[in-house]
Amino acid sequence: MALPSNPHNFILKASAESPVIAFVDGSRHSRDVVLAAADFARSSVRPLILFHAMPEASDLSAIPDPLAWSLRRQEARRELARWRDMLPQLPQAVSVELSEGDWLSALGHRACEAGALTVIGSPHADEYRETAGQVARLIADSQLGSVLLVPSGYTPREVMMRRIAVPVDGSNYAEAALAEAVRLARKSQAELLLVHVVPDGALTEFGPLATGDIELRKRLDQRNEQAACGFMESTRRHLIDQGLAASILCAKGDTRSTLLRVLGELAPDLVVISAKGQGGRHCSDLSIGGTASYLLDHLDCPVMLVRPPRPIAGRANVHSQLGAHGPRSPLAPHTA
Repeated sequence: MALPSNPHNFILKASAESPVIAFVDGSRHSRDVVLAAADFARSSVRPLILFHAMPEASDLSAIPDPLAWSLRRQEARRELARWRDMLPQLPQAVSVELSEGDWLSALGHRACEAGALTVIGSPHADEYRETAGQVARLIADSQLGSVLLVPSGYTPREVMMRRIAVPVDGSNYAEAALAEAVRLARKSQAELLLVHVVPDGALTEFGPLATGDIELRKRLDQRNEQAACGFMESTRRHLIDQGLAASILCAKGDTRSTLLRVLGELAPDLVVISAKGQGGRHCSDLSIGGTASYLLDHLDCPVMLVRPPRPIAGRANVHSQLGAHGPRSPLAPHTA
């Protein structure tokens, strides 16, 4: 995987002035979202917007009372102002915005206009099924950028990002996440932790494996491990050459559970992951792959979900798009 010489021009079209938009929905997640968004805005030197969408009446035949609606708007705006006033002093501007209608449509429209980072509550426990589907729809929007998902119980910190972990699998999807992590690391002087999981070599089985099959699987595992380690070390050296602090970790086992265990042990301040991985090539209709969904459901740290890059006519992959000629991984584990 070759990295762009100037990651600021890769994937993210937003400039340094593009805002961080905190979606304040009035639920118990609001505090976590506001505090995390403020920390992120401070560390990335971006303006902060506290955003709320007022849902319309479910009964379409009912005519809303203008006075009642006006009072609701005033109260919603006051609530946003209260959240703004409770924040510590930020070097960037903090504003409040109120919209109407379905929150997903309103938020998508606002973020689309700004090219911004959207911060929402992380889907956990009994809320996961519904919220994950909503996140998938957000990511599927071709104009919406990255989404930062914040777990319950977020603790404010002076320096939000000291260590940024990035699961890497050699796919163009993962490159999008790595490019975003590189941009963040440059801003915050954070260390990049690149993680790759080599899955066990799979052979079609119709009964007990023969001696030759066992040997074949062993050679396949060795080949994949060598390819992965070489690829990761090459990427690490490339990052260091760009003046970034970077380390790598290669593990072996089931992709999802091993990633969860390794990321838990590393305890990064932020995990940056693509919405899809290698498996996205075979499931193009899915907005979020299985590995990303699993990590969103189980990780207890902020996770930035990066929208997968869309194919560009006449350009085979991200490398040709960038004109890069660095090392390319021959490894293709299934991670979505």
